[in-house]
Amino acid sequence: MTLEAVPSPLPSATAAAVTELARSAAQSDGVNPLSEHTLLHLDGEHPGDVHVLAYAGEPGTLEVSGLQSAGNLIGYAALGPDGSAELVVSPAARRHGTGTALLRMLMDHGGSRLRVWAHGRLPGTDELAARLGLEVARELYFLRRESAPLPSEPAWPDGIEVRTFVPGQDEAAWLEVNARAFAHHPEQGSWDAADLADRLEQPWFDPAGFFLAVDSSGKLAGFHWTKVEDGVGEVYVVGVDPSHQGSGLGKALTLHGIRHLQDDRGVPAVVLYVDGTNTAARSLYTKLGFTTAALDVQFAPTGTV
Repeated sequence: MTLEAVPSPLPSATAAAVTELARSAAQSDGVNPLSEHTLLHLDGEHPGDVHVLAYAGEPGTLEVSGLQSAGNLIGYAALGPDGSAELVVSPAARRHGTGTALLRMLMDHGGSRLRVWAHGRLPGTDELAARLGLEVARELYFLRRESAPLPSEPAWPDGIEVRTFVPGQDEAAWLEVNARAFAHHPEQGSWDAADLADRLEQPWFDPAGFFLAVDSSGKLAGFHWTKVEDGVGEVYVVGVDPSHQGSGLGKALTLHGIRHLQDDRGVPAVVLYVDGTNTAARSLYTKLGFTTAALDVQFAPTGTV
C-alpha cells in the first residue's frame, strides 16, 4: 500500500475515482462515507484542503502525473483547514490496515484540531478510534419520515410572507442570515459565496423548493431549503434569523417544506440531519414523525473536546 497527501485540487481522473470509491462503499455499507461538502471539494480550488490517497502496490508503480493510477485507489481521506476530516476504504481492501494508515496520516496533519467523522458508526469504528487515542466529540442524527399526513398546518407569525429563492437576487441576504442562524455551527455557518454557488449549480437544485420567509420590512427572517435526490426528499437546511427565533417560524417553515416534498414532489420519504445537542429540533422532528435511521459520530484526540 502507498499513501500520498496532496493539496487541492485533485486531477479530474482521481476525483472521479474517489467519487466511485465512495459510491461503492455506500452500496456496501448502506451509508454515504463522504459528505456532500467533501465531494464538492475534490476537484476545485480550495486552499488548505488536504487529500490523502491510498493505493494498492508499492511507490513508483503505475505513475500518472505524479500520482498512482486512479484505478489503483483503495482508500481516501479528506482534511479541511478547520480540522474536519472524513475517510473511506474500499470494501474489498478492508481489515488490512488501510483505514488505520489513513487515520494516522490525518492525525499527523490535523494534530489537536482534528475532528474526524464516522458516518453510520459502522462496526469497528469505536475500537479503531480508541486504539488511536480518539474520543467522541459530537453526534449527528440522520432521521427519516415516511410520507404520511402532517399533524398540523404551518402557523405563520404576524407579518411573515413566504416566497421562493431567486438566483442572482437572494444570495447575499441568504448568506447573511445563514451565518447568523448558524453562528455556532462549524460547518453550515461558515458557508461563503463559493459554497452557495456550488450547490446552486448541482443537478438537484430547484428554486421552487427553496423557501424564504420575509418579514414586514422586507428583510429575510428565515428559510427552508429542500432537496430531492434519487427520489428521496430532504430537509436540507432550515434557518431562522436570531431576531425571529422563538416565534414559531422554524416550525412553520419545516412544515411548509415537508408538505412541498410530499404533496408537490411526491417523495416516498423525507430525511434530515440534526445535531445531537439540538434537543429542541430533535423534539420537534420526533413529534412530526421522524425516527432515527443512522448516527454519525465525530471523533477528536482525547483531551481536546
